[in-house]
Amino acid sequence: MSILNKTLETLKDKLDTECTTANVGSTERVLSVVAGGFILGVGVKNLFRSPLTSFSGIALGGSLIYRGVTGKCKLTSALNNQEEKPDTTVIEHRYFVK
Repeated sequence: MSILNKTLETLKDKLDTECTTANVGSTERVLSVVAGGFILGVGVKNLFRSPLTSFSGIALGGSLIYRGVTGKCKLTSALNNQEEKPDTTVIEHRYFVK
């Protein structure tokens, strides 16, 4: 077993055992941490060359790492939340033009 596979398995086990209220799956969490780390690293590397792009990369990478580590995504919970949707009433208006 290679070191990368062993590290990913250890990370998956740790993420699965420590978080019981996650709304993000374990595979998605691992991918979020890996992608967030990559984006964060590229943002830090290019900080002095293009600061505006780097700051957005740092913010995106940090939020992906936070999402992966905590297992909680506010966007996913907002999209999946069925309780807070208000009842809607459709009123149809018909206009006739002569």
